[in-house]
Amino acid sequence: MGRRTGTAWAFIGFPLAVLAAFVLVPTVVGLGLSLFQWSGGPLWTESDGWRLPVWVGLDNLTRMASDPRIAAGLRNTLIFVVASVPPTVLIAFALAVLLDAEWFRGRSLVRTMIFMPTIVSIVAIGFVWRWVLDDQAGLLNWILGLVGLTDPPRWLVEGWWPLTWIIIVSVWRGIGFCVVLYLAALQAVPKSLYEAAALDGAGRVQAVRHITWPMVRPMTAFLLITGVIGSLQVFDLVFIMTGRTETLRTTVLNVEIYRNFTYGSYGYAAAIGVLIFALTILATAGQLAWFGRGAAR
Repeated sequence: MGRRTGTAWAFIGFPLAVLAAFVLVPTVVGLGLSLFQWSGGPLWTESDGWRLPVWVGLDNLTRMASDPRIAAGLRNTLIFVVASVPPTVLIAFALAVLLDAEWFRGRSLVRTMIFMPTIVSIVAIGFVWRWVLDDQAGLLNWILGLVGLTDPPRWLVEGWWPLTWIIIVSVWRGIGFCVVLYLAALQAVPKSLYEAAALDGAGRVQAVRHITWPMVRPMTAFLLITGVIGSLQVFDLVFIMTGRTETLRTTVLNVEIYRNFTYGSYGYAAAIGVLIFALTILATAGQLAWFGRGAAR
């Protein structure tokens, strides 16, 4: 028994060590740092002596309540989550049902085309779309000019257009991953259910509504939960496509973390990270409870 236990620990020991080093330790350090004011640099120098972080307790957290940038970042983050995650999952489900149909021709080619954006680097995608939407030399404005629209909006600068396009690109990129997982889930749905429904006179739409959708509910729950977690941490697409950190129309919480770290407000940046962590826990717990009640019914 001892030998088997040792073998088991040998297999899981390294992953646990990596998890502790890159997840648990940074989380604990971030939680602790959020209670201090610290601008970085060496903790001790010969000229100044000790330069320890200053204890501020919950001041960083209370400061966020009156910070307009945090309010804007929280608003935009929540808008991004609500406007990107559900559409991605619903569109992916519809495409998966379509691609799973036996009458659909060219399924392999379409699946590849849909999945391609998922495997392309998010950095490359961000820069390509930044060029497409550029107000001076962008492909979109060039096409609009061909049809007579000579004064289109500055897509990545004016109003709510930047956040809108960030959401569109995020949905476009995320659909492929969800489609692949939905297709895998659809293979587990017994064909006999559809045959029985057909004998009862159910059409395709009714079969999808009353058989397919309930049967892939666990996959839907997984995609929604992981999608919300990822969307709460959005940063790269926002930063690359807009290239700015000052505008309140596109800033998100992770951009505010980057901005405060850049300016040397490490404690305040860590406090924003705590806010994201709390939102992630609340969102995940809420979704698990909701899907749990649905499964019980």
